Amino acid sequence: MDIVLIEDESLNAEQLLFYISKYDPSIVVKAVLKSNKEIIEWFAVNPAPSLAFCDINLLDGNIFSSLHHNIITCPIIFTTAFDNFYQEAFDSNGIAYLLKPISFRSFESAMDKFNRLTPASAPVDWLTISSVIKKLSVPYKERIPVKINMNTILLEVKTIMYVSTNLGICKATDHKGKTYEFRQKFSELVESLNPDIFFQINRGEIVNINFIELIEPYFNDRLSIKITNHPGRLITSVASTPGFRKWIDR
Repeated sequence: MDIVLIEDESLNAEQLLFYISKYDPSIVVKAVLKSNKEIIEWFAVNPAPSLAFCDINLLDGNIFSSLHHNIITCPIIFTTAFDNFYQEAFDSNGIAYLLKPISFRSFESAMDKFNRLTPASAPVDWLTISSVIKKLSVPYKERIPVKINMNTILLEVKTIMYVSTNLGICKATDHKGKTYEFRQKFSELVESLNPDIFFQINRGEIVNINFIELIEPYFNDRLSIKITNHPGRLITSVASTPGFRKWIDR
């Protein structure tokens, strides 16, 4: 078994390394990563490990900025001092949630759970399982009610080229280049759209793969996206770019 530790505090990383050695000396720790930047760089060139231990708040932000783009596809044991990320953790391949300070007993219990879920003879494709469950249980949005003056129209989701957000207002641009404004929490909108068709390329923009005309390299390993019948360019974030590359290559 091989493991990756994602932890930005040296003392916590050393404690986990000690627990791993105590639990099973044959386990190989492939890397200790401290930031989303290091996560992106390491997972871009290395195969996924058997398991990852992930702290939530890292040097350069929240771990979920990487997890939401399926950069880490193996099961995850979360380690954190905060108790308000349970839902996001278990929506992101999480199998256990350990609150700091972590005792060896809780560590051992989480590892035992991992071993029960992943027998050596039958490795589990966690990303595929997660995707299938979501597709079976979540009816993706097909239309969005948009108020125009005193009236409401139904905007067909399949006609939307891209969506942006600013100050709580979502703006959807359709295939005719017309923009519609509506209020919805952006993260909820992302979750409600079919991930085979729509992808969040940065903190405030979603694109429809059916309207991507051209993709070009951009600064700092990002990508520039040309949308059909749209004069401007959309730019992927550093964190979303690896996931975007995988998404367009499905």
